[in-house]
Amino acid sequence: MSLYNFIFTKQSPERYYRHIAFWTGRFLFSMFCFGYLFLRELWNWNNLSNELIFNSFNLSLAIVYCYIVVYYIYPAYLNKNKYLKFFSLIFLLTIITYAIFYVVMFDLWDLNAQPVDIRIVQTWHFSIYFITAGPPIVCCLFLVIKMLKNYYFQMEKKATLAKETANAELQLLKSQIHPHFLFNTLNNIYSSILNKSPSTKGLITKLSHTLKYMIYDCEAPLVPLGEELKMIEDYIGLEKVRYGKRLNMEVEIKGDFQNKLIAPLLLIPFIENCFKHGSSKMLQHPWIKLKIFIRESTLEMNLSNSKPLQVASQNNGNGIGLKNVQKRLQILYPGQHELLIKSTGEEFSIHMQVPLQINVRIVTVENTTQIVSTSQSPIYA
Repeated sequence: MSLYNFIFTKQSPERYYRHIAFWTGRFLFSMFCFGYLFLRELWNWNNLSNELIFNSFNLSLAIVYCYIVVYYIYPAYLNKNKYLKFFSLIFLLTIITYAIFYVVMFDLWDLNAQPVDIRIVQTWHFSIYFITAGPPIVCCLFLVIKMLKNYYFQMEKKATLAKETANAELQLLKSQIHPHFLFNTLNNIYSSILNKSPSTKGLITKLSHTLKYMIYDCEAPLVPLGEELKMIEDYIGLEKVRYGKRLNMEVEIKGDFQNKLIAPLLLIPFIENCFKHGSSKMLQHPWIKLKIFIRESTLEMNLSNSKPLQVASQNNGNGIGLKNVQKRLQILYPGQHELLIKSTGEEFSIHMQVPLQINVRIVTVENTTQIVSTSQSPIYA
């Protein structure tokens, strides 16, 4: 049984063990604090017997008081904002508990045989003890512990809910990328068909591979970086057929991407944005420059494209794809990514840096530990 289960579980028997431990600790603490009553009398066994009876009775009274308050009055009234009834019942229960406590203590110490002044002093002592260490104080401690546990459960529930909400939003954003990307690509193929281009078959093949990647492979939270780069290669190939030699496209990818994982469809919206809001609007000399640098555990992308002057303040940096990927970055890599978007009169540029996860599998072959890659074969040298 772990310490976490002992403290937080609602299952039996751990829950009963927890309550037994609390009341045992309360009893031992009371015996330790008030042991001076018989030590002062040089181990007078009569006082020791009274002390044991006193603490046992006080413990029983505190248990009854606590469970009535915590498991009946508190949930029935305070949790429902019935404050007047709550405090009225607490006051009534406290008075009844004190009366029982006083009667038993009066009889235990045989105060009837004592002078009046002794009885007054002892009554004062009993009252002080009841206020400072009696059932109400023990109940407060018990209730505070229970409330702290409930607060922990609520925070844990909120954290789980926030995580589920973030995952749901992430799936929604990812699903929005698919039709957005597909719509633009189908337009390219349609244009190619109208122009009776011989490359139409190759375009459909690339689209088929791309759809397979998005529908099946992208369901995972992380994908091999090589597959993501391959999809970018296919997409650029689809677009270059549409523009032909009119487009000046520069692509540079450096670094070892084997054994590295990245969130799927994270790079493509930026590249798609370059074509949709940049090159497609340019009548002459459109250009796009893409540079990707893969380091030990990070990926850096620098992307820039030309654009006409009249769209300098329009949709270049505010398309659906870019908004989605910005939200995804905030969810996937909070405080761990860099994204700088800059738009000038004739150029739109993006700088992005995200962490990569190393994908390795440790196996043992003939008593020798080896690290085996689980990524796909490379596409770029």
